[in-house]
Amino acid sequence: MTQKKLEILGPYTLEHEGPYAIDSAINAEVLFVKVNIHCIVDGIAFVTTEDRDGPWCVKTSHLMNAREVPVAREFWVNEYAGGGLSVYSSKEEAENYKVCLRRRIHVREVLPGEGA
Repeated sequence: MTQKKLEILGPYTLEHEGPYAIDSAINAEVLFVKVNIHCIVDGIAFVTTEDRDGPWCVKTSHLMNAREVPVAREFWVNEYAGGGLSVYSSKEEAENYKVCLRRRIHVREVLPGEGA
């Protein structure tokens, strides 16, 4: 299954059906969290997110229109002399396990429309 991330499209607008992201004015960093807006009163949105417990409030000026875009998965597989396989999320982690290593395979998912 392909992983997804949020891509910012621009400032919050009523016409956009979601998803939304939060722009943190504190450190000018966009927090890529999927936001569900329940209501808006006087520029304050009552929201919930997938990565934080409970409902909370955020200024609408910090809300951004977003869309989900696919992200290619990438990992490394070590094949060992005894026939065992181990999967690692980074090359550095895979390189830590060299004993009896037969070969290391780098795997990157090809997304629709990429390559030939």
